[in-house]
Amino acid sequence: MLMDVQMPELDGLEATRRIRRMQSAAAAVPIIGMTAHAFAEDRDQCLAAGMNDYVSKPVNRTVLLEKVSHWLAQSHQTAAPSGQQSQPGPPP
Repeated sequence: MLMDVQMPELDGLEATRRIRRMQSAAAAVPIIGMTAHAFAEDRDQCLAAGMNDYVSKPVNRTVLLEKVSHWLAQSHQTAAPSGQQSQPGPPP
């Protein structure tokens, strides 16, 4: 999921926190934050809210495609046979 961090009424950080608290498979969906703020603190806030990754705007198409591909592959690899998933985290 691509999550805009600066949204009116409910920002992307709070929206992500709410998704992560859900008691369904939606809680494990990879979330990539998108924001015009490009400081390390902004990335840290996104990750602390439960996002898997972060891209700054203007978005570099190659970077975005690499991150989406990475997290799609991760989400398939981390699914355990029992239906449990490992905790999301930033790519190496």
